[in-house]
Amino acid sequence: MRGVLPLTGFAALTAALDVFAGNQLEQLRPATVAAVSFGLAAVVFLGFALLRDGAAATFRPVRELRGDVVMINVTTAVTWLSMLFALRYLEPAVVNVVGIALGPVLTLVLNPLLRRGAPTLRAEAWVAAGIAVLIGLLVWGSFTGRGALERTPGETLAGVALVLLTGVGSVANVLYSKRLSDAALPPRRVLALRFFLILAVTWVLVAFDGAPGVGAALVPSALIALFGVALPLYLLQVGIERTEPITASILLTLSPLFAYLMQLADHRLTPSGLTLGCVAGIVALVGAGTVARLRHDREVAAVECVPTV
Repeated sequence: MRGVLPLTGFAALTAALDVFAGNQLEQLRPATVAAVSFGLAAVVFLGFALLRDGAAATFRPVRELRGDVVMINVTTAVTWLSMLFALRYLEPAVVNVVGIALGPVLTLVLNPLLRRGAPTLRAEAWVAAGIAVLIGLLVWGSFTGRGALERTPGETLAGVALVLLTGVGSVANVLYSKRLSDAALPPRRVLALRFFLILAVTWVLVAFDGAPGVGAALVPSALIALFGVALPLYLLQVGIERTEPITASILLTLSPLFAYLMQLADHRLTPSGLTLGCVAGIVALVGAGTVARLRHDREVAAVECVPTV
């Protein structure tokens, strides 16, 4: 339970972020919200790293691991900006679940390139195919007015493109986070160095915006910085440290269900049975695929441990 509670908290806060941000972005500019919220989060993470490790150690990866630092900045900017803009056009549960569910599908497609010699399980192939079908149904529902949010076809198309970009960016972001972790970089230094590009891009957009609304965005952005960025990332790190990977993977898939339930309180949205069914199906498929991989890995480990004569 010492790990389950933090991970459940992470899933709930991530869902709440999507619902809250989606509501606020009806009146506020996504770039302004991102500039203020990530500016506050960056101050916290960078300040902590500087106090703990000093400037030389904190910024050493910029010189020694420049390529990975650049790419984690790029993928962070792509993931978060596309997600915030997508929330203007699609319901939060759809944005949330597609961002999570694209991971298994893209992993299956990229597996031969990223992990040569690591076979794809038949169960994982079926899971990825099922997820792709359900994502297609969600997209179809958004275009045909069967979702929880009414938008024009052009707005829906923009939202779908952005949420797909969010999923791709999220997968790439995990990859480069792992590369930095494998280079013995502690989480606090990774968090201290990952927001430079998104801050540069968003503040440039704010500077050229005729009505950025920084003052109106300050309180919502501060809430997003605390409860949508800083606290969830901390809970995620604590939960992963204290649980098995299978437990963490399954608990994180609860986020789309939390998002669907929370968005019921948003007056902009009407309940959608199609969204609920697809979200529940995707969550179940992700869990099934994770369990199948765990069983396979355990069987392989058991065979390798059998002594030979």
